[in-house]
Amino acid sequence: MELKHYIFLAMTMIFVPAAVWLGSRYIRVEKMLVGATFFSTCYLVDINIHSMELYRGDTRGFEFGITDWMVISLAGVMLFSQRWRNIRPVAFPPNAVLMIAYVLLAFSTLFVSEVPVYAGFGLSKIIRAMAVYWLAYNYLRSERDLRFFLLIMAAIVTFEFLFVLQQRVTGVYRATGTLPHPNTLALYINMMNMIFLSFVINDKSMGWQRYVYWAALAMGSLIILATFSRGGLAVMVLCYIVIIMLSFTDRIRLSKVRVVVLMALLSLPLAIKVAPSIIERFETAPVNAQTSRERANDAALAMADHNWLGVGLNNYSHAINETQFSRFIPLKMDRGIVHNIFLLHAAEMGWIGLALFVSLILYFQWMAARLIFKRLDNIVSWVAIGIFAAMASLWIQSTLEWAFRQTYITVEYFMLAGFLAALPRILKQTPTRKKGGVRDRVRLLRPAKSRRSQRPAYHYARRHVGSSPI
Repeated sequence: MELKHYIFLAMTMIFVPAAVWLGSRYIRVEKMLVGATFFSTCYLVDINIHSMELYRGDTRGFEFGITDWMVISLAGVMLFSQRWRNIRPVAFPPNAVLMIAYVLLAFSTLFVSEVPVYAGFGLSKIIRAMAVYWLAYNYLRSERDLRFFLLIMAAIVTFEFLFVLQQRVTGVYRATGTLPHPNTLALYINMMNMIFLSFVINDKSMGWQRYVYWAALAMGSLIILATFSRGGLAVMVLCYIVIIMLSFTDRIRLSKVRVVVLMALLSLPLAIKVAPSIIERFETAPVNAQTSRERANDAALAMADHNWLGVGLNNYSHAINETQFSRFIPLKMDRGIVHNIFLLHAAEMGWIGLALFVSLILYFQWMAARLIFKRLDNIVSWVAIGIFAAMASLWIQSTLEWAFRQTYITVEYFMLAGFLAALPRILKQTPTRKKGGVRDRVRLLRPAKSRRSQRPAYHYARRHVGSSPI
């Protein structure tokens, strides 16, 4: 290892214990760790232990960085803080069986890879993602937590918007924000856009947060326009329509119709203004890029047929450059990564790996759909609609991109998946406004003392222990 690695590891040994100790004593420090965990996904500060920067795969070393500091520190707070003594984290969250099977299959590719260390790089990223999922599921406990996460996402969108604005002012044609590529930025922001749109349409509270959601949605949409990502733009419009349709599953409310009409009227002048540039972007797409994608797809299919475990996790780029599969792509400069996340899984983990991956992501979509079609009109339903469309936007565009393997997108996806898995827990605490309103009426008819007695112990612990030292 180099000197910078030793320095970073030494800082880790200092920061993590200090953060756990402070977070266990002060709830404000805990909240800072939560905010930093999510916010750090848009501005990664990582080191690659045993780095191979010249490799063209999706992962080029054993990554470790600031996000991992926050995840480990927050997990320590949840395990050792007295505030959490009555609400110990669950070891195996929903969908754990499929996720463990996915990790084990990824591990098994170490034994079929020509370069096992490349597979090790990819495996380490999957394990990091699973840790984020575990953390998000176990931390989310109340509507207050959900609102807090929405504010963090709004801060991320604002941060990216300022970067994009600066890039556009300085003449950058396709803005990248703090991410490595415009298409990655489009994928990253689109997922948050879907959640904000769901709240803009459905949340009728008149507090200041409602205006934050409107502002975040507007900035997020402008960011997608500034990327000039053809896939990002098409997916944004398509999934916006999906959210509008899902928002009317419980009933058609005049207030929702007004919001949709208002958004259409506000966006119309901008759409007219940028339409020529967007049309030009679609019309001037290089033909050779499409040809290169098709050849890469053929190579991926051949790799999937070659071995029942594929060529090994994160080994596609090695196989396409250094083995017999190079015949599919004559030009060496085009031998990067296949731009289809599903074919990439098939190539590197075989057809079994692809089936397991698809099962994993479909399970999360089913979890969201089940909450949506309960026809509830509360915050759980709104979040479920947003996350369902957010994940759909990712997978639709992933038929043309491999960016899911980038740490930015991987961490964001599994964090949202953790929140989604925790929603049924919040639903038990949340009054519904289903047709008839029977549950609300029964709840309101109970004596006030009885309602207070049913307040979860979680809220008591976090309010009454507070920020004072334990």
